[in-house]
Amino acid sequence: MEILYSGTFHYNLPSPSSKGLDGQCALDIARYDNGVCCVMLTEAKGKQAMSVTNACDRIATQVYARRLEDMPADKIVWLEHSPASRIHNACVDLVQFYLEPPAAGHRVRGKDKNAGFVFSRPRWKRFFESRHLVRLEFLKSYGYVLKALCSAHLIFSIEDENDFSWRVWANQEGLFIVSANPAAELPDCMLDVSGVSEALRKRQHYFRSDINMEEQFTREFMRVFLNKGL
Repeated sequence: MEILYSGTFHYNLPSPSSKGLDGQCALDIARYDNGVCCVMLTEAKGKQAMSVTNACDRIATQVYARRLEDMPADKIVWLEHSPASRIHNACVDLVQFYLEPPAAGHRVRGKDKNAGFVFSRPRWKRFFESRHLVRLEFLKSYGYVLKALCSAHLIFSIEDENDFSWRVWANQEGLFIVSANPAAELPDCMLDVSGVSEALRKRQHYFRSDINMEEQFTREFMRVFLNKGL
């Protein structure tokens, strides 16, 4: 993993609701060995003109234009990180956008060739939760999953008896398991269906005795398989 940027990002908010104020957030950009870039947006401390959630399409558009000018948009994974508070765990959401081409008549100047593209209509999918999360450590530890999220689907989600999330994602190359439970010790590689079933069966003790993990996973996988043709 190569860290391309980690620091503060200042963005413009040309909107009446912003009251003429610009915003800022923490920005981390990592590049993995398959060429995929992962961009993590984190709410900055202090009062902001608009939250990262409400401004994520504007932020993504400006990050793309300023820092990812040579990167194909379909090779970027966008994440939104909400730090932990006294009552909430830290969480990371996968954010998926529609990419709109430059408007007719848009003129490209110098290296600003991506400035005309607009990221819009964000959709969020919860990826990970934890009581404690360090941004760069997260990008490194879960790189094997993050670099595959461009083409992945969430097919199974459940909470264990200690309220830790467990999720199974799939793409055309296979499946992988992610859990916020630090004791889970899950495989850090792609698996087939039988491998996921075996991994869940071995960790059945994390869940209530009345929950059949293998059965629930198989049922949900078949439902998604039929709907999405995975």
